[in-house]
Amino acid sequence: MSKLTKEAWLEEGLVILKEFAQNKIRILYLCERLKVTRGSFYHHFKSIDDYVEALLKKWEKDNTMELIRLANQALSTEEQIQTLGKMANSKNKTVEVAIRSWSHYHPIVKAYLEKVDQIRLSYLQDIFEKMGMSSEDAHKRAQLDYALLVGIQHLFPTMDSERMQALYAFLL
Repeated sequence: MSKLTKEAWLEEGLVILKEFAQNKIRILYLCERLKVTRGSFYHHFKSIDDYVEALLKKWEKDNTMELIRLANQALSTEEQIQTLGKMANSKNKTVEVAIRSWSHYHPIVKAYLEKVDQIRLSYLQDIFEKMGMSSEDAHKRAQLDYALLVGIQHLFPTMDSERMQALYAFLL
């Protein structure tokens, strides 16, 4: 039996979320899927809550902080928005929808989702302010753009990136 890395455990959690089975993120189920004992789980995590927190930190890093880092490499605010939109649209929408659903009944998930939503909204607002909008208008625009993204993720989770980009282009 080969040893699993912490990253392998977290990747399996993301696979479970892609299956929209967030209610199955439990120690025994993870061990069954990975064909290992609970001792392997406890080698990397103190508890299921510790695992959930690590999983959400990974999601935040990969789906928020990394997108912001890449968008910050753009030369203009317009390019930042375009880069951010393309990258956000290319991410797996099912994971986002599953986490948002999971947050309704899991306090750790709720706290992380609220944190990530705030980071994303603040980043968008900052970009819009740099584009010359007032703070109030930039805040409203950030809320509308983010609401559009979340709405599309929920209504059309299988919509491809090109179609999503076309919708954004039409709106602008």
